[in-house]
Amino acid sequence: MSDILIRAEGLRKVFAKDMVAVDDVSFTVARGESLAVVGESGSGKTTVARMLLGLEHPTGGTVTVCGRVRERRAGSAERRRRAREIQIVFQDPYSSLDPLQRIGTVVEAGLALHFPMTQTQRRARTLELLESVGLAERHAGMLPRQLSGGQRQRVAIARAIAVEPRVLVLDEAVAALDVSIQAQILNLLADIRERSGISYVFISHDLAVVHQISDTAIVMRDGRVVERGPTPQLLRAPETDYTKALLAAVPHPGWKPQRTRR
Repeated sequence: MSDILIRAEGLRKVFAKDMVAVDDVSFTVARGESLAVVGESGSGKTTVARMLLGLEHPTGGTVTVCGRVRERRAGSAERRRRAREIQIVFQDPYSSLDPLQRIGTVVEAGLALHFPMTQTQRRARTLELLESVGLAERHAGMLPRQLSGGQRQRVAIARAIAVEPRVLVLDEAVAALDVSIQAQILNLLADIRERSGISYVFISHDLAVVHQISDTAIVMRDGRVVERGPTPQLLRAPETDYTKALLAAVPHPGWKPQRTRR
């Protein structure tokens, strides 16, 4: 079995009025690897993520996940199979959670769809999943509005890993959180990857965050990849002016916003 779980080759996405969002993007993600896709808003990184999930279909190029090329059409059985291969955690957990569904029900829904469990088994597994992301049994009976932003993102992570996917896409998953909460979520994600061997595709505009979570990185600008390489090397010695500008925008001791040029 191949160690490559995702292979994107020559991805291109053109929207209405000939707007090219992604142009000739290629990369691979190996088993257990964390790949960062970095760029400013409008760089095309989220469109790439949506093509990996099948939420957008490429205008050109191919996406292969777990050895199978993603086709445009998919029946219910195929969609369930794909859900076991790749899941996503969105930036805003509040908008991605049903405000009327209790947290235990949110997490349990995936178990009911994908695993032949009794209700008692699903309940027990739901509590295990909540515990694995740092939540307690009492949180299972709460509604999303009763949780903090960080807690809601933990629920979103628990829901995503409940079906035991091989790849998890994290689309700006910590961007809406305070810095201290960001660190907690990043540590949680590192622990999950160490325990399970899951692969990550981490979409972000923040190179400080990327440094903590990824092994390799690609930098996108205007729909194209402008730089790629091992994350420590890319951050230590960026080759393009664009990557250097992204790095200069990361706050550090003595940092002054007016000194940063785009």
